[in-house]
Amino acid sequence: MSIIGPIKRTEGVTTTERYLNKLCNRTFLSLWSHPGIYRNQGHGNGGDGKEVCDLLVVFEQHIIILSDKNCHFPDSGDLATDWNRWFKRAIQESAKQTWGAERWITTFPERLFLDRSCSQPFPIQLPDLKSAKFHLVVVAHDSSTRCQRELGGSGSLMIHSDIKGQAHFSSSQNPGTPLAVGDINPDKTFVHVFDDTTLDIIMETLDTIYDFVTYLDKKEKFLRGDSVVIAAGEEDLLAFYLKDIDDNGEHDFIVSADYNAIYIDEGHWIDFCARPERQTQLSANDISYAWDRLIETFSKHALDGTHYYTSHPGILPPNVKTTK
Repeated sequence: MSIIGPIKRTEGVTTTERYLNKLCNRTFLSLWSHPGIYRNQGHGNGGDGKEVCDLLVVFEQHIIILSDKNCHFPDSGDLATDWNRWFKRAIQESAKQTWGAERWITTFPERLFLDRSCSQPFPIQLPDLKSAKFHLVVVAHDSSTRCQRELGGSGSLMIHSDIKGQAHFSSSQNPGTPLAVGDINPDKTFVHVFDDTTLDIIMETLDTIYDFVTYLDKKEKFLRGDSVVIAAGEEDLLAFYLKDIDDNGEHDFIVSADYNAIYIDEGHWIDFCARPERQTQLSANDISYAWDRLIETFSKHALDGTHYYTSHPGILPPNVKTTK
């Protein structure tokens, strides 16, 4: 069946999901950012569809899968135990969801829907999956207060690239580094973890899809490189990335190949925000927000099916079909 308007989307079930949707609409624009994606696995037996991910963004060759998890950070007095419990629920399980979503989209790209009853097909044509680039993001809430108490600073989780897989868990044999995130599973697509402190900073600073996915790409290569990378928080890592320009005129993590370890300490983000170059950049971005508002106006009418004088109804052109 071909997709015609209006396109009815959810806004997210929980408060945090609705807030994530609002941020993504502003960064990626609503036509390409869709919350609450379902698959029709088991739907033929009369049941509802199963959730694929909390939010899906498709733009050109990029597919961004986001999982939002709001889990209470326990406070038993034992940091290692509290961290293990929270990490498993808030990060590890969410990472598994994003890998599962990636697998489903790769295997059954035509079986994605905007609603639990699987009556609204996903309205955006997916890129060629042989050349598509997946970006996996976990948004884990409720760690900031504990991070501030134990680590001080902004309240963001530390980044430690040398922590891999099960090494995230603390035990008597492996004390680990609680409140630090590295590579959740080095054998799978890299998972980026944002928390309450860094979510807004990342989405508001990297406020175009190109800026966002370019940062994720280069961050992944940086953290999976030969040098051990330790950062006080995601915002400090971002500031380190934004302060330099490579030979192609793009921001990048520029360090000497002689270093086998890099430590980015607290304060990089604060210093970056105070630089006059950053203030000039913010002023120069104003015109782009006017274009965003114009695109959003057209997108809203496209999704609602309220455009006048259209060549065809809905989102996709007539020669593009999707099947249920």
